[in-house]
Amino acid sequence: MIDLQDKLQQHRIMLGDECFKQFQIFGEELLKWNKIHNLTGASCMESVLENIFDSLYPLKFIDDFESCMDIGSGGGFPALPLAIAKPQSQFFLIEPRAKRASFLQNISVQLGLKNVEVLSMRIEEVPISQINNIALITSRALMDARNLIALSRKFLQSDGYFLFYKGTNFRQEMPSMSVEECFVRENRIYYYKHSRDL
Repeated sequence: MIDLQDKLQQHRIMLGDECFKQFQIFGEELLKWNKIHNLTGASCMESVLENIFDSLYPLKFIDDFESCMDIGSGGGFPALPLAIAKPQSQFFLIEPRAKRASFLQNISVQLGLKNVEVLSMRIEEVPISQINNIALITSRALMDARNLIALSRKFLQSDGYFLFYKGTNFRQEMPSMSVEECFVRENRIYYYKHSRDL
C-alpha cells in the first residue's frame, strides 16, 4: 500500500490515510469474492493495487466533477477507487451481471460509501428519468468507444466529459482520433473528451 501511495504522490495525486485503508479492504474483499465468482483478472494484491493506480491516474489531468456514471463496472474499476478518492462526488455504477452488481453493492456498504449507487442493468435499460445531467461518464474496456458514446451521451450534461480507459485497440475503434490527442501511460490510453469536441 505504501508503494501505491508513493506512486500517486509522484503524480501529485494526494489522498488521505483513510482512502488507503479503504483501498486495502476493497482489495481483500475483491480477491476473496474473485476466488468464487471470477469478478476480475486481478489475482493478487499487487495486481489489484496496479488496477487501483490505473483507475486513479486520470485524477492528475481531469477536471473536478460532481457526478459520475461508470458503465460496465465489473469488479469495481475504475469507479470504486474514484468514489473512495472523491467522497463529495456522486457515483452511479451500471453493472448488469448479478454477481458483480452484488459485490459492488456489498463492498460499497462495507466501506460506507454513501456516494455510490449500483444499478444492476444494461446501459440500454437505464431510464433517463433516473440518471441525467452527469458530469463525467467513465468506462474501462467495455465496448467500442463510438458505441459507448452513442448509448450514453443522453445522460451527460452539456459541458460534461467522457473518460474511457482503453488499450491499444483504441486505434481501430476511433481511427479519426490520434493517440497524441489522448493521455497515454504505458499500454493504457485514457480517452478524455469534452462532449462538444465529439
